[in-house]
Amino acid sequence: MTALTLLLLIAPLAGQQDDVRVEATLSRKRAEVGETVVLTVSVRAPGLRNLEIHDFQLEGLEIIATSDRSSFRFSTAVGAVREFSREYTLRPLREGRFTIPPIGVSADGRIHETDPLELTIAAPVATPLPGSFEPEPGEEVAVRMWVEPESAYVGQQVTMSVAAFFDPLVRSRLQRQPEYRAPDVQGFWTADIPGTAKPERRVVAGREYFVQIFQRALFPLTPGTVRIPSATVTYEVRRGLIYAPETFQVESAPAEITVLALPEEGRPADFAGAVGRYDAEVRFDRSEVRAGEAVNLIFETRGEGNLSALARPQLPEIPGVRVYDGAEDAEVELRGVQFAGHKRFSWVLVPERAGEYVIPKLRLPYFDPEEGGYRVAVTEPLALRVAPGAAGAASTEVAAGTAIRFLKAEPGRAPLNLHRRVLFWIVQAVPLTAFLGLLLFARIRDRVPTPGPVRQRRRRRESLRALRPVALSGDATYFSQLRAAVLEWLGDRLQKADLPNRGVVYIQHALEDAGVPPPVALQVIDLLERCSRLRYSPRPPTPAERLELLDTATRLLRHVDREAVSGKRMGAPSGSGTVLLGLAILALQPAALYGIQLLADPGRTFDEGVAAYTRGEYADAVELFEQALAARPGDPHTLYNLGDAYYELGDRGKAAAVWVKALRIRPRDRDARYNLRLVVGDDPVVGSALPPVPLSSDEMALVFSTLWFVGFLALIARKRWRTGLLTFSGGAALTVAVLVAGLLMLPRSEYGIVVDPEAVLRAGPVRQSEVLATPVPGTGYLVRERRGDWLRVSRGGESEGWVEARAIEVID
Repeated sequence: MTALTLLLLIAPLAGQQDDVRVEATLSRKRAEVGETVVLTVSVRAPGLRNLEIHDFQLEGLEIIATSDRSSFRFSTAVGAVREFSREYTLRPLREGRFTIPPIGVSADGRIHETDPLELTIAAPVATPLPGSFEPEPGEEVAVRMWVEPESAYVGQQVTMSVAAFFDPLVRSRLQRQPEYRAPDVQGFWTADIPGTAKPERRVVAGREYFVQIFQRALFPLTPGTVRIPSATVTYEVRRGLIYAPETFQVESAPAEITVLALPEEGRPADFAGAVGRYDAEVRFDRSEVRAGEAVNLIFETRGEGNLSALARPQLPEIPGVRVYDGAEDAEVELRGVQFAGHKRFSWVLVPERAGEYVIPKLRLPYFDPEEGGYRVAVTEPLALRVAPGAAGAASTEVAAGTAIRFLKAEPGRAPLNLHRRVLFWIVQAVPLTAFLGLLLFARIRDRVPTPGPVRQRRRRRESLRALRPVALSGDATYFSQLRAAVLEWLGDRLQKADLPNRGVVYIQHALEDAGVPPPVALQVIDLLERCSRLRYSPRPPTPAERLELLDTATRLLRHVDREAVSGKRMGAPSGSGTVLLGLAILALQPAALYGIQLLADPGRTFDEGVAAYTRGEYADAVELFEQALAARPGDPHTLYNLGDAYYELGDRGKAAAVWVKALRIRPRDRDARYNLRLVVGDDPVVGSALPPVPLSSDEMALVFSTLWFVGFLALIARKRWRTGLLTFSGGAALTVAVLVAGLLMLPRSEYGIVVDPEAVLRAGPVRQSEVLATPVPGTGYLVRERRGDWLRVSRGGESEGWVEARAIEVID
């Protein structure tokens, strides 16, 4: 029977091994320089094949972003089918006609190619200048601002343009790049539009100017007449060699926008404020599902308008199906100066029994400002065929009324963290000590003495005092000697031998990391830069100025010596100090743990949390499970239950983060994996945060210890029974033990799960920087860098940016 079943599964695939379909499409075939075009490469291959899209070169086109989608389908008619697609967001750099070459796709080593595509790129249309905004005769520099249209509806895009005109003679005398300051507008949702990258020569009103255009999209939020303040341009110009540079500021005239309220006539009852032009479609992420399993329903809308303001459509109730809100994401592109793109909403559907379900039409009402009326984008009904589920699955794995697996009834076993206990490693030293003897200890004791701190401080003072005669002598190399002495002093004090060869940014960070106040660190950097400047000064500094600089250096370095962490604390502890410190810390851990357990009964608090969850009091359950977790840190069952409680409160981000922590302690928890996949899907970054092997740290420590002892016992036994098998067995066991220890002790990368619904990914670690994405709670990121209250995170080649630390739950 098993062989017949296997034959039936393989038979549909036998005639389709080579039926691999690849296709490349463009979102549009014509665009202008600076606009974005999306290239999509789609692959459909029978079987569970390894698919890889080859890299390719596009001259004149820049790839600014990529995103992947992957799914599997299976049926007895066609077998397993994998569908994979990759979207490339392209930005043309110049005009012309481009040919997208055939793109290679490997399927199990065999290469397939797409058809070539043609893309026509036109020169950007110069932003027209209204005649009434041209510079007046005699104006050397002018700033003009206008808005289009001057009358708009709430939510309709208004394009604000600011033109800066520079006479060629004035521009040739600029001392630095002019500074543009956009007007501070209130009552709008705003987004910058790429203007002219550099000034362009134009003839305006019969006179030649260099013109640069700055543009911004404004989306009104409330009706009324809104005044846009003036835009300003600040520039610095020198009229001649004998004149000092002068700074000027030129302002534009303010502008006004009349914002009209959306009409009441014809407004649909389910209208949620969408303004623009949109169409919509709906689909499932897979075509076959069993009763009790989760499937994602995806609603996607495309069009022109403020996609960020689009609200989630209303999904009608579907009898027999439990529905939970899923993720949402948007991709924005520019069509000229018009914002457009597409946005996706998803729901998690869990059918309770087998049968066919019909997803009714979904509506997206919107107001079309061009026609001045309301329209509705409607999707077609969608059928979902549900196969019978596994016997008993609905009653034992899924609680009534929820899509997630139910709570753990009993507390779990907190990890012992054997690899972090000194006694564990002392035991591992027994066979090593027996095999190596005292040789290892003799090598450890071989240390080179270092001079004491008093001697070091005296030597540092003498190095600066020796420069005083050089300062009075007028020697031209004095400033380079002073700078070298300061750097050597700092390197010796901070115990960083390479400090004299590093840049000022590294030196500033090294001082601040050592505890030196930032103002003092900046004064030290300023001292070093003054030494570099004065070394080449056309006017030789006087002896008084030289001595003043030496006194400043002495005062600052004395301050650094007082504020910086001592040499012993800055250096890593070593030798017997390290051993004693480690033994003390590890010896205190059990006592601290017992002390916490005396303050609270974790078992009773755990049971109270389960009872509160069962009554639907999820906020109380969260508080009780957190108390139980404080009493028994690392209990995987308490972490799992805490994630369930967060999920029921609607806090999906924290639920996902807690489940990841539970799986790091107990990797084979199938319930936690099921719940995590329900919330985040097949997120590859979240998957990377889980342990690479399905063994806990304690299990891996026991595997290592067993192999370690067996390996050394085999090598010791070989001295009595000289057989090659014992040599091979001992060497193999020790090799595997070292690999397991390396995997056990390997530092884990820091990952972060988005927990704040208002989290924003920005281009820099400041709130004023450009918004790159708005990730939904549960999105996983790899933490690359910490800087104050900000984290630099990435999702591989998909996206990278800065996010506030409070919006991320870090898992280290």
